[in-house]
Amino acid sequence: MEDSLNNSNLELENNAEDLLNDRINNLSKTILKCIPEKSDSIKVEARKACREATEKLRNHALEMLGMIRFLKIAYEKAVKEAVEIKNKSNIKEKVIEKVEEQLTIRKDMTYVNIVTRKPEQTFAIKISTKINKDLGQVEQLLKTNVQPSKLNVPIAKVKKIKTGEVIVECINKKDIERLTTVINTSQKLQSKEIIKGNPRLILNNIDKNLDKTTLIEIICKNNRELVESCGGIDNFKKKVKEKFRLGCRDKDKSVSVVLEVTSEARKEFLKRRIILEWESIYAKDYISLGQCYKCYRFGHKSDKCKEAIQICGKCGNKGHDFQNCKSNDSNCIVCVRATGNKKGCKTDHAARDHKCPTMMEIKERIIKSIDYGQ
Repeated sequence: MEDSLNNSNLELENNAEDLLNDRINNLSKTILKCIPEKSDSIKVEARKACREATEKLRNHALEMLGMIRFLKIAYEKAVKEAVEIKNKSNIKEKVIEKVEEQLTIRKDMTYVNIVTRKPEQTFAIKISTKINKDLGQVEQLLKTNVQPSKLNVPIAKVKKIKTGEVIVECINKKDIERLTTVINTSQKLQSKEIIKGNPRLILNNIDKNLDKTTLIEIICKNNRELVESCGGIDNFKKKVKEKFRLGCRDKDKSVSVVLEVTSEARKEFLKRRIILEWESIYAKDYISLGQCYKCYRFGHKSDKCKEAIQICGKCGNKGHDFQNCKSNDSNCIVCVRATGNKKGCKTDHAARDHKCPTMMEIKERIIKSIDYGQ
């Protein structure tokens, strides 16, 4: 009997928020059912006042629910910090062990792979209002009702988008979860998690005879450590999919394959050389902007361009292409469009330049939209 009572109390403690939430909703529904839509004995003002009081009661209860959740998160964090302090004597050894592990992963990694190996990772939510008429006031309501410093939540970036909604980014997933809890229990604001896409890797210049099915089978067969680290063959095939293929210089013999993988599988691929049939290669992060060489916009190729007249990738004028440009000066059409040709903006480079600031900014946005894990 005592054990049963203890189990019941433990279950109540673990599910306190859910029970409170259910009881709030049930109480609100019960009260509202007792208020008739029409009644000769009860005045309209009285019925309206009862409904408003019920709504206020529900809102206050939801705020209390948010505070409970916040306190629970804060308590868990405090316990975790206490454990970390207790184990502080082992930190130095763990750091040394981690450094040695990273040094042995890839000694001959190229500069490009080092840069793309650990992209800056953030977690984001899109914040809007519960009432559409207040949509233009999202940023003001957010900054008035939420104080990140009091919540101990560092904010990486805040961006207002065309719809009036606001995107908030945090570096730590727990910080964004804490912020989400506070916002969703407020009276006027609500949030939605921004789901990020899977990373892509490229295997450059591999044997063209390795078709889609054969390639995955060969990787599974010759890279047991990689497959096991991804949870076995079945899980590996779920986490690794061939997305498309790209041509190489030697089109008759070689092809480059782009794979879509999970963040966990990506880390395992980048740790080692991938053994194929008659060759072994390193996988690299693949991020493509897909620039059109007719209009120099991104997201499509020249054969699908809707621009009627060719735009020059060097001077930015219409009527001729990059190769036939006779101008001595460069004027990047990509940056001109992005900045509105404002004074002080650097456009003295070609639209194909990999160091183009607009191109680099777009690439950074793409990287932030991908789930690289932590």
